[in-house]
Amino acid sequence: METGIKEPKNLSSRVKWLRDYYFEGTDRKWNNENTSWTTGEDWDFQHNELTYYIVPETYPFLQTFRSSFSQTARKIKLCDDFWDKSLPERIAWFNREVMVRYLPVEILPGDLIAGGRFNIQTSSCLTKKETRDRDRRVYGKQGTRASMKWFHDHGYGNSGATSGHLIPGHERLLKIGWKGVRQELDEFYGSLSEEEKKGRKGAQLRAMMTASTTAVDLAARYADLCRDSGRKEADTIRKRELEEMERILRKVPFNPPETFHEALQALWINHMLIMSDENYPGPGVSFGRLDQYLYPYWEKSIAEGMDREYAKEVLGCFWVHANTAYDALIKVGGNQGITAGYGQLLTLSGVGPDGEDKTNDLTYLILEVIDDLSPILEPKPNIRIHRNSPEKLMNIIVDMIMSSQGAPFLLNFDERSMAGMDEQSRRGGIPDLINKSNLADYAPVGCLENTMVGNDRSGTVDNNLNLYKAVELVFGNGRDLFPFFDPMTGKSEKVKQDGPRTGDPCGFKTWDQFWNAYVKQTAYIVKRCVNLYEKSESLRADTAPTPYLSCLVKGCAEQGKDVTEGGAEINFTTMEAVTYASTVDSLLAVKYLVYDNKICTMEELIQALKDNWKGHEILQAKAKNKAPKFGVDDYEADRMGWEVMKAWTDEVWKHKTKSTNRQFRPGMLSWNYWVGDGFILPASPDGRPKGTFFSNAICPVTGMDVNGPTSNSNSVGKVLGGKELVDGEEHYVNILPNGASHTISFNPSIFGTEANRNKFKAFLKGYARNGGTALQINMIDSNTLKEAQKNPADYRHLLVRVTGYNAYFVSIGRELQDELIARLSHDKI
Repeated sequence: METGIKEPKNLSSRVKWLRDYYFEGTDRKWNNENTSWTTGEDWDFQHNELTYYIVPETYPFLQTFRSSFSQTARKIKLCDDFWDKSLPERIAWFNREVMVRYLPVEILPGDLIAGGRFNIQTSSCLTKKETRDRDRRVYGKQGTRASMKWFHDHGYGNSGATSGHLIPGHERLLKIGWKGVRQELDEFYGSLSEEEKKGRKGAQLRAMMTASTTAVDLAARYADLCRDSGRKEADTIRKRELEEMERILRKVPFNPPETFHEALQALWINHMLIMSDENYPGPGVSFGRLDQYLYPYWEKSIAEGMDREYAKEVLGCFWVHANTAYDALIKVGGNQGITAGYGQLLTLSGVGPDGEDKTNDLTYLILEVIDDLSPILEPKPNIRIHRNSPEKLMNIIVDMIMSSQGAPFLLNFDERSMAGMDEQSRRGGIPDLINKSNLADYAPVGCLENTMVGNDRSGTVDNNLNLYKAVELVFGNGRDLFPFFDPMTGKSEKVKQDGPRTGDPCGFKTWDQFWNAYVKQTAYIVKRCVNLYEKSESLRADTAPTPYLSCLVKGCAEQGKDVTEGGAEINFTTMEAVTYASTVDSLLAVKYLVYDNKICTMEELIQALKDNWKGHEILQAKAKNKAPKFGVDDYEADRMGWEVMKAWTDEVWKHKTKSTNRQFRPGMLSWNYWVGDGFILPASPDGRPKGTFFSNAICPVTGMDVNGPTSNSNSVGKVLGGKELVDGEEHYVNILPNGASHTISFNPSIFGTEANRNKFKAFLKGYARNGGTALQINMIDSNTLKEAQKNPADYRHLLVRVTGYNAYFVSIGRELQDELIARLSHDKI
């Protein structure tokens, strides 16, 4: 097992130098660390804490972030009429000023892509009154911070209006350039009445018009730098490269690109400015189907004589640039800020509108670059596979999984994913926006969350609901089993009535009574999450517009509405379920122990949970080892899994946001919440004691996956809805449009023979028929992971899959490390 930085396979000296320089981290002379910028007013602030409400690890630092960025902020000279402008116009002007006039521009030795600095924290641009009103909504007794903390601390989950997590209209921008975007904005603005121009719609369009000049002017600065550097350059080859970069930057992104290099340069400037516009360095700002919309430029350049190795060099430079997003925390984060948390996802392969495979030469070239640069983290690749994926692609996938602990990519399965988008169209009432003609255009964002491209903001990680909380509330008749203990004050809070009174469970005579109580408590926790989200969603809509990003999301210009106000054509927000299998197994255990076999009474079971199973070890063993379990292809367990899935997803579809009219939709991405929530909620009936982790996303409970990966994936496919026969053909069902994170671990020894490799490919093809939407594969050698825990410095670049994302093992924290080691590692298929 490799312990240091993996030696590159086929990197050019140029890209190898850039890659090695990146891994020097804090020893680099140059980095893209965060800089902060202010209007100079004493009430000004930069950090928008709303977007971090979904990250419990940040809660102790929210006030520190605000203070530190304010203290280090550099003042911008404001234009004379700055405070006369509307808020969207102020923000557009201020962010443009920082990016175009204040940030330094640099080009690293040998680099073929320009655009280095984008990690910024810019002024809120609020007036004194606007700041006071905003802070009241954040810090008040019922404000966003207190409300989200209560929700999290009592085990419900978390919720917040989060940035990123969408696919801007990159393909459209490449086709028309900013020149075309500006023309459209002018036309929309010109069509407004004089009254509308004075109102919010006119202000929004003017802000977008200002933002639309940012990329062009920034490219001009880099073009000037290339010109000046070229004049001083003694090496004739490098001189010609700088001259070519200058030519490209004079052309794009204002005009549409024509060549592969031009397209990549335009794409990068656009991407970095999106990240700067949201002051959010990378998370979920995804590229979409990169090998599809870049393919025409690739074909043209190859036909005109572009060298394939040169194309790889340009792509390699692009890859290194994407990783500098982590420099935002280079001096304060572990592992030099490289944490895997950013998720600039790109999508490869997949089917076209008629079901035809769309793998092409560029797909394979990008996979080569990914393999050569591993273990570099960004951009995170997602490969869409399906029943008819080509053998060549499948062989490459298996080779890459074999060679990389933690697999450098995620596999998305078209049949089930497209069925989920079809479900969204049906339940969300948008058949004109998602239908058979464009279902194949979907792509994942962030980790694995499925969205449409260029017109969709589905808030894919904004709400994370702990399903097990509903079970706890049943046991307490709408109350917590234990009072909440506040470690900050050292005091316990009195248990209060939180949920509806569904009856004393000790009086329930039948399983149906318990189940009905669970359904009512599930409806309650969903509604509570909806109400909490409205607080941060409405606050973001009022105080944090993103005019540059809005230019690239269809629907915003047409409505004169910022994307944060719900301007996207497809306007959803997602509720992710956490602790799914733990909830299913707990309900199965209650049914098995209390009602079906009468092994214990309800009083005895509740007392065992209150005692954290101490003194009840025999009952705990029966709960763990005798009660049915999800994930082993068991009919009874999977039937319960379906009922749980249907209950919470049906509730989610009943709700919309009040302020932005965004429809809620369901998904299942647990990120790392299943670990932390295990320390908040009490013991559960499946035998889990408090302080140990719950189940991850749609995965079985750790250690319960005992019948092999095929049984595991069969259970997952069934609880998503299975398949139906329509006119004699299989029709896939998926009631989770956002997708479901599914991680399976294998022991590297299974790839020892060609026969096992073929079995593994057959398993992947079978998953396309019977499994879920997204699969992450971990090649886990537990002995190596234990050694990495003991000697982290020797394993700094050891990759593992967590849930929808890969991370450096030494940077993820002890609890997650232990969870990964505990995962069952299959040595058979």
